[in-house]
Parts: sequence; structure tokens; C-alpha cells
Amino acid sequence: MDGVLLDSESLHYQAINELMESRGYRYSVELLHKYCGVPEKEIWPLLMKDVGMTGEDPEQMMQEHWIRYRRLLDENGLPEFPGTKEFLMMLREQGYRTAVASASLEHVIRDYLKELDLPECFDAVTSAQECRHGKPEPDVFLLAARKLDVRPEECMVIEDSVKGMIAARRAGMKWIGFDGARVKPDMSYAVYTFSDYRTMTAEQLEKWYCSFSEKELLPEGLEDEL
Repeated sequence: MDGVLLDSESLHYQAINELMESRGYRYSVELLHKYCGVPEKEIWPLLMKDVGMTGEDPEQMMQEHWIRYRRLLDENGLPEFPGTKEFLMMLREQGYRTAVASASLEHVIRDYLKELDLPECFDAVTSAQECRHGKPEPDVFLLAARKLDVRPEECMVIEDSVKGMIAARRAGMKWIGFDGARVKPDMSYAVYTFSDYRTMTAEQLEKWYCSFSEKELLPEGLEDEL
């Protein structure tokens, strides 16, 4: 969802950057990439350690982050990507089954889908909160496949994070990188990429699916660290 259905990662980056600066620390795009796709409760203790922040409560930082994020939403509106609904409806009309597989809480996913007028575009909603492990482990994608009643190898994941792409690989699925966000995501592990739903077709997805060739795109040892 985040970074694929919504340009929320860009707003999260702005909110966290403002919060970190208020405490005298720096938040970089590299740190955004590092934690993109990770469940939020896991992010703040790790992020604080990365920047050397002490004397702060991770839970409090998370709450302040959300206050700033919601303020940005109120000021800017929901940051949807142009053409998303038309793209999803086109897939459904051509017989594809679709699912959301997100690190966000299920009620948050469903609230955003309702605001975006997208509930009818998906056959299943899956939250990492239903799973034992978050990305880069494959749990959320495998659960989504089970809900869709399809085999993992029949699935293609649209992702904006390296961790998500690794999770897709570990699930035995193919993956595509979406880089339409204002703050550009890390596409270093994407075999194919696109940035605009208005130009994407089912035929192109089928072509990528059929020609997909898994490559070792990460530096040696990096996947193990993730």
C-alpha cells in the first residue's frame, strides 16, 4: 500500500525528517530506504540506534511522527497516484485476482482503501500484523496468495522497497518495482520498473511475467544482512 497505492512514504519522510530535526538529528533518504516496508513498531528503536539518539522513548517518537504525518495529510490531502483505480479495474475486468499485502495495520489499510474508493478493486487484504514475520520475510505475501487461492509462482508483486522485493523472491513470486513516489525509492533490486499507472497495461505485465529472469542484483552478503 504505502509507496504503491499511496505516495505516503514521501509524507512519512517529511514528517520523520521534521521530527528528527526538532531533536537535533538528521534523517536521510538512505534511512528511509533502509526501513521502507518494515512494520513501524520495529522501526523506531532501530532508527534511534542508527542516528545515536538517546533519552527518547521510541513509542513517544512514533506517536509524534503520526501527529506530524496526519497534519501533512490534512494540509495536502491523500497522496494518491494518478490512474491507480483505472489500472486496478482494468486488471479485474481482465480476470486477474488482486490483493493488498502491507506492513500497515489492517484497519489502516481498509480505511485508506475506502478513502481512495478502492475496496472493490481487491479480492483480499493482508496485513503483516497477521503474520509472525514482516518483510523481508515472505509471510505477508504467502498469506495473500492463500487468501487469493493461487500458487505463489503465479503471483507478481508490485513493490517500492528492497525488503519487499526480497520478500517476494523468498515467497517464490516475481516482482516489479514502482518508482512513482516524489521521494524516489530504492529500485536497485527491481528487474523491471515503471512510474505511472496511466501508462501500464495488462499486456506489459504479462510480458514481464513471462520474461522475468531472477538476477542477483544485490551486492554479495547484503540480502543476508536484511
